[in-house]
Amino acid sequence: MSALFAALRISRRGIGRARARSALIIVMIGLPILALTAVLTVDVTRDMKPRERLTMDLGAADAKVTDRAAEPIRQDVTGNAWEPQRDRPLRERSQAEIQAVIGSGRLIPMSEDFTEYRNGTDYASVGVREVDLRDPMTAGMYPLLRGRHPQTVDEVVVTAFLKVEVGSTIRYTRDDVPKRVVGVVVKQPDRFNIEIIGLPGSLIPVRTTTPVEASGAAERSWLVDTPAPITWNETRRINRAGVTVLSRAVLEDPPSVGDGPAQAIREWLDSRGVNGFLVGVMGVTLAVIEVVLLAGPAFAVGLRRRRRELALISAQGGSARHLKLVVLADGLTLGLAAAVLGITGGVGTARAITSYLGVWPLGEMGPFEVPAVQIALVAVLGVFSGVAAAVVPAVQAARADVMAALTGRRAEVRDRAGWPLLGLILLVVGLGAMIYGIWVSDAVVLFGAVLGLLGLVMVTPRLVRLIGGLAGGLPLPFRLAARDASRNRGRTAPAIVAVLAAAAAFSAFAVGIASERRAFEEHYRMLYPMGATAVFGKDVTEESWKKIRPIVEGALPGVPLMEAYTAVDADDRGVAFQQMDGACSRCTTSTSGFGYLPAGGPDLLRLLLGRTDRAAETALAEGKMVIFNPKAVRDGMIRLNLSTWTSDELKERIIAVPAVVATVKGPFNVLGVMPVEVITKEGFTAKLSHLIVDPAVARLTPEQEQRLSGPVRAVTPKVAVQTERGSRRDDRPDLILWVMAAFASVVVLGGTFTAVGLAAADARSDLDTLSAIGARPGTRRLVAAGQAAFIVGLGVPLGLLVGLVPGFALASQASLRRDATQEIGLNGVPFEKMGVILSVPWPNLLAVGIGLPLAVALIAMAFARTRTTLTRRMG
Repeated sequence: MSALFAALRISRRGIGRARARSALIIVMIGLPILALTAVLTVDVTRDMKPRERLTMDLGAADAKVTDRAAEPIRQDVTGNAWEPQRDRPLRERSQAEIQAVIGSGRLIPMSEDFTEYRNGTDYASVGVREVDLRDPMTAGMYPLLRGRHPQTVDEVVVTAFLKVEVGSTIRYTRDDVPKRVVGVVVKQPDRFNIEIIGLPGSLIPVRTTTPVEASGAAERSWLVDTPAPITWNETRRINRAGVTVLSRAVLEDPPSVGDGPAQAIREWLDSRGVNGFLVGVMGVTLAVIEVVLLAGPAFAVGLRRRRRELALISAQGGSARHLKLVVLADGLTLGLAAAVLGITGGVGTARAITSYLGVWPLGEMGPFEVPAVQIALVAVLGVFSGVAAAVVPAVQAARADVMAALTGRRAEVRDRAGWPLLGLILLVVGLGAMIYGIWVSDAVVLFGAVLGLLGLVMVTPRLVRLIGGLAGGLPLPFRLAARDASRNRGRTAPAIVAVLAAAAAFSAFAVGIASERRAFEEHYRMLYPMGATAVFGKDVTEESWKKIRPIVEGALPGVPLMEAYTAVDADDRGVAFQQMDGACSRCTTSTSGFGYLPAGGPDLLRLLLGRTDRAAETALAEGKMVIFNPKAVRDGMIRLNLSTWTSDELKERIIAVPAVVATVKGPFNVLGVMPVEVITKEGFTAKLSHLIVDPAVARLTPEQEQRLSGPVRAVTPKVAVQTERGSRRDDRPDLILWVMAAFASVVVLGGTFTAVGLAAADARSDLDTLSAIGARPGTRRLVAAGQAAFIVGLGVPLGLLVGLVPGFALASQASLRRDATQEIGLNGVPFEKMGVILSVPWPNLLAVGIGLPLAVALIAMAFARTRTTLTRRMG
């Protein structure tokens, strides 16, 4: 311990003498700690715990109960996660029946749903809640900003995000029901930004079906004020009646062993949590390696500056272990300083952010909270990074030539260029892990990336030496820069690998974004032919169509309207015509489109084919189906399964209909077109579902589409207007990509300029010698540019190429996962599986690979020091 204390004292004094270099190391280690601390603190503060949400969820009530229409059930302590213990659906119960289950106490109803409201000429989604905010039980749930609480069914309050004034009127649902805004309230975190709150029975229609028949219907619950707290045992009793409970008493004093939902739910969460934890560990490991690579050169230069001091320690009896301990003490001291400063700065930054965002109800954040355990781990990580960055310089210090250091001569450089064989082995193993991870998980891919990065750390010194040996034909400044980099591989190689890692991360990220965008474009299937406008609604009545048609004809005078029909039974229930033979993976099955098999005339057929096919039109006029999938037609017939849902069963029967095949290029919108006579022949009714505008006659602009949509949707909320414009390009991935490029550039610039600055300080005597023999200041600038170009010119292009491997692995994994989770489409038709989809954004990579080295070299040349310092040479 005495040796450690002595080493720490020596380290403290050395740090004080080299303040600039020490500050640089502290910044390199401390900035990631600051960022992690701030992110963790803001995240844990923003993520409100159930106990912190009691006022929002319960107001002043003792509990909230929700009818789950099943019995018995099990729940977690919050009541949000639950499951029936037996498949025994019940009807929805009344408040009196819930009162009987709860026993003594007072109940008030509360329901929540989401719907739409008129936003100008269009409709937008809005959250809806029914609760009497005048009741003392709701105190604190929605604090008023201005106005008052609703007193009649025609009055509502809204959250501030709706940006309406008190006294104004909003149009609620597509029926444009007027509601008068009498107050503005505070939005609850993790709920709809735009929310409307009214009295019970004023916003959500009364449900006449059971929850099983009306999936996605409003959730109905009650706030409860009981004489005694609802304990966990009481909660379990209420669960046996099929009612979940959010109890204030249970959250304030949770049971030691919860009688939670099925263990399968917890295991599913645990499996996702384990994978997320492993991904986090791999990501942190990569970050630590990056920090070590950036800080390592500074320790290496510091070692050469202190070689005389270390030589004196050795001459006075210090062993190699003592010299290692002194250098490692530098890493420990600087790591501790960086951890303290980083954590302090991170907590302060998080505090400033949460203060700016505000604590609810003044803002979106919860009570300020510092995750002590996680931050302690971050601190340990920072200290470990500092010590790890000093390991290689410590080993070099133990091997230093004492006599050379004491006489001021430069020690002979050992001709050892890393561990290339071990590095190659790690590269191969890492590559195999990344390929294997395609079928396993992201964590395995990142583990392979960690191994590959360690392999590059070991191989790069040999690569630097080889490239330095090829610099003989370069101009003098660049030759000096290349040979200096080769001679000081301990300083150059870590900087190159750090730059390489940043470039590889950008490359992998770019491949992932480009592949995801291409997959979206490949999977996109047009609902209608390009440019066609459809006014559609499967449940629109004939009376509504009679009002809609004149509106469309008035907006588009002289434009013919094509018609498409769908089949319904005597009770106006839709009938599905499903193909039996020959899988149709190239068909669009979205209910927003025509459906699977629309009925129509020759004009609809011409629209779908994109051309005139006389033979197909003749067959359609003769009552035959025109089918686009050749595999579906056998011996001139197509077999179809006719299915329709009644209130309690699925009715099905199979028919065979004459059909012909028409050729259509590419993925098509529907299976084909059937004549209206087929529907009527089978005993069903042909119901108008679409009015289509041929794009060859008129193409609507978005403004025209919006102007048409308002009057049409005012007739009935069951109709919509849509123009097919293909897959919409989303510019957000491009923005994210360039943000990632900027982040990688910052790392590259930081690592490169650190290495160039250290090289300039380390080679100051050589540069002064150049000036003494007549070299111009521009020569020194070119040497600095050459040093920067050597690091970035080798690290960035190589990193961009190396990053393609994990990028391809992660993109391939995403493609396979997407195909594996494809569900059965409409009418049982499977969606198309596209396989592995990869894309490389070469323009982005070339811009970074060429532009960044040039920019770095020019910046280094512009800011290089050209002042000559005269020194006296000894020996």
